[in-house]
Amino acid sequence: MNNIKTLFNPSDGQELSTQQMLSLIGLAALAAAAISWMPIINWLDYPFRLLLTIVHELGHGLAAILTGGSFRNFIIAPDGSGLAYTAGGWRLVVIPAGYLGAAIFAAGLIMLGRSHRWSRIALGGIGAAMLLLSLWFGLPGEASIQAVVSSALGMVTGVIFGIIFLKIALQAGDGLVIFFLHLVAIKAGFTAFSDLVAVIGLSTRLGPVPHTDAHSMAELTHIPAVFWGLVWAATALALIGGAIWVTWLKSD
Repeated sequence: MNNIKTLFNPSDGQELSTQQMLSLIGLAALAAAAISWMPIINWLDYPFRLLLTIVHELGHGLAAILTGGSFRNFIIAPDGSGLAYTAGGWRLVVIPAGYLGAAIFAAGLIMLGRSHRWSRIALGGIGAAMLLLSLWFGLPGEASIQAVVSSALGMVTGVIFGIIFLKIALQAGDGLVIFFLHLVAIKAGFTAFSDLVAVIGLSTRLGPVPHTDAHSMAELTHIPAVFWGLVWAATALALIGGAIWVTWLKSD
């Protein structure tokens, strides 16, 4: 027990060793697995689902802006699904930017997580960005009760997570910073890949199915949706696997 306390609250000025950081990452992985699969705490999975849907929708929006289009707003539904309202831009980039944006988010956290200083900077930067982007793009797109209700969940969730990220970045000890960053990274990576597996399944199912980004890409390119699901899943796996290899496995 004392060893765990020391991990999360090292003495002032004491650097975390590689072994301590790996122990914290292991604890984060166990926590992520428990949140996903243990019924007694599975309710904690819901806020992470909402967080990563926000990352997904912001991925679409930022891709639209970066390719010359516009991003009006996004909404998050109570079931965890989301929708980004964009116009213009390169659709070949904007459409996959949701799922691949979540994978890039996870890979970036993994790489920054090698240093407690960069982990703290990353959490602070993400917290500030989440707060500002949710307040700006989470606002309702029109002045109606339905639009306000539809926008409220995404905006409130983004603001709450932004505050949590900033609070941990500014006030928590190095151990908690490393633990929390990797908890988010692991949940993001797993969610990005599992969502794409679900997309592949929907792309091969006969009959009416929910419309996915892969279906949108198929309509744009006339290439089957399952192809895009497989390409995105392979890309997500390469991004996250590459981040792990470069950060922890590559010889100096």
